[in-house]
Amino acid sequence: MSQVRFIILPNTYRDSVFLMKLSSQAKAESGAEQVSAMMATPRNKELLVQFGLCMADMETAHAEDLVIAVKGAAETPDAAEQAVKRLLTEETPKKGGAKGEAFPRDLDEAIQYAPALKLALISVAGDYAHYEAAKSVNMGLDVMLYSDNISLEDEIALKNQAARKGVLLMGPDCGTAIIDGVPLAFANRVSRGPVGIVGASGTGLQEVICLLDRLGVGVSQAYGTGGRDLKDEVGALTAVAALRRLERDRETRVIVLLGKPPGTKTRAMLAALLPALGKPVFVHYLGAADHKPEDAVGLRSAKDLTELAILAARHVKPGLDAGAISNAPPMPSGYSRARKGWLRGIFGGGSLCQEAAELCAPLLEEEKYSNIEIAGFNSIKAVDASRGHCFWDFGDDAFTVGRPHPMMAPELKMERLIRELVDPEVSVVLMDMVIGYGAHQDQAGEFLRAFRTAAARNPQAANDTVIVASVCGTDADSPSRKDQVALLEEAGVIVCGSNAQAALFAAQTARGGKCHV
Repeated sequence: MSQVRFIILPNTYRDSVFLMKLSSQAKAESGAEQVSAMMATPRNKELLVQFGLCMADMETAHAEDLVIAVKGAAETPDAAEQAVKRLLTEETPKKGGAKGEAFPRDLDEAIQYAPALKLALISVAGDYAHYEAAKSVNMGLDVMLYSDNISLEDEIALKNQAARKGVLLMGPDCGTAIIDGVPLAFANRVSRGPVGIVGASGTGLQEVICLLDRLGVGVSQAYGTGGRDLKDEVGALTAVAALRRLERDRETRVIVLLGKPPGTKTRAMLAALLPALGKPVFVHYLGAADHKPEDAVGLRSAKDLTELAILAARHVKPGLDAGAISNAPPMPSGYSRARKGWLRGIFGGGSLCQEAAELCAPLLEEEKYSNIEIAGFNSIKAVDASRGHCFWDFGDDAFTVGRPHPMMAPELKMERLIRELVDPEVSVVLMDMVIGYGAHQDQAGEFLRAFRTAAARNPQAANDTVIVASVCGTDADSPSRKDQVALLEEAGVIVCGSNAQAALFAAQTARGGKCHV
C-alpha cells in the first residue's frame, strides 16, 4: 500500500528547474511512485494539498524551506530522501571565467562582474521573483521572468515600472525568447533574419520560429510576454513595448504577433497600433472566433500557426514554396486503410494542444474532451481515463506538481501513449514533440520504448493504430529534428510538417476518410 512522507529541509533554496530535475532523478533512483521537491510557498503547498501529497506538519514549512513529498511503498521514502540529499550535496560548484573565479551570488555582484549586462533571467520562487524582478528593472535591465505564481497585481506593477524605466519585462511565466540571437529557456537554434516575433504563448512562439527556419527565413528577435499580458487588466504592456522595439530595429522587416485573443479593449488598441508601426504585421490569435477588428484595419490574420509562418516568410521571399511545412505525407504502405475510431491527442505544449483540438473539431462529430479549456470540448480531469475524442495537455498544472515539464521529462506522456495504443477503440494517436534547449535529449527514444511496451501488451491494437506526430525543432538543435524524425518514421509514425498539418491529417484519418488533407 502506498504511503506519503513529507520531508522539510529548512533554509534550502533551489530554483524550480533544478528541483524538477532532482525530483525526476530521485524518483528513478528510489522507485517511488512520485517525488515532488518544491519550495514551500503558499501556492506550492496548495498544489501539494490538491494532489494528496501533504501531511499535517507541512504547515510548519516556510517559503524559504525546501519540502520533499514522497509517495510510494514503505521502503521508498527512505530511499527517495537519501537520493534527494545526495543529489543536493553533489551539485557541481559553479565556476566561471578562464581563471576559475566563483560566479556572482546575487544581482549586485553580477553587475560588478559584468557591467555590460543588459538582461536578467529570473527563475526563483514567486515570493522572491517579484523582488528580484523589481530590483533588476530598477537597475535598468531587461527581465525575462521565467517564474510563475506572481499575482496579477504584481505583474501590472512590474510592467508599469519597466515602462517608466524604458526596459522590457517578459513574463511572468515566460518560457521562450531569443534575444540578439541568444536562445533563452525553452528555445531553438535558428539563424538570424528579418522576422521579429512577439508571442504570448511559449510553444506557439517556438512553433513559428522553427517553421520559419525550415522555410529558410531567420528571426531578428523573439519576445515572450507571459500568458496574461494581452488581458485587459494588463493591457499588453510588454507586447506594446516589444512591438515598439521591433519598429525601431533595423534588422526587422516583418513583425509577427501571436497569442490567445486579447481582451476587448486591448484588442482594439492593438488593431489601431499595428498598422501604424510602418512595417508589415501578421497576426494569429489562437481560438479567436473571427478577425473582424483586424480585418477592419487591413491587418492580415492567419487561421493557424503554420499559415502565420508562411505569411511572414512569403513576404520576405515572394513565391516561396511552403510545401515542407504544409503538405501532408502519404499513408505508409504498412497501413492498409484508414480505420474509423477515436482520436487521442497527447501533447506537451498547451498552445499546440489547443490548436490541434480546434482544427480537428469541425471534422469530429462525436463527443470531444480535453483537460484544458477549449470551446466546444467537454472537460476531463487529469485523473480520468480518456473518453471520446480526447486531447491531453501534459504541460497543465495538474500534471506538473513537483514534476518536470513534459518537454523535459516525457514519462507521463508516454504512459498515456501506451494506454491509448492498447485501446482497440482508438484508431489514431496524435502527438507533439518539442525539442531544443531545455528539452529531453531522447524523446524519440522514449517513444520507441513506449511503443514496444504497448505492442507487447496488445500487438493487434498497437499495430493497427495510426500514429501521427509533428516535431517542433530545427536541424541545428541537438538532437536535430532530422534525426528525431528519422527515428519516428522508422517506427511507422507519420510525421507531418507542422502541428496544424498533423492535426488535420489525424482528424481526417480518424473519421475513416482519405488520408490526405
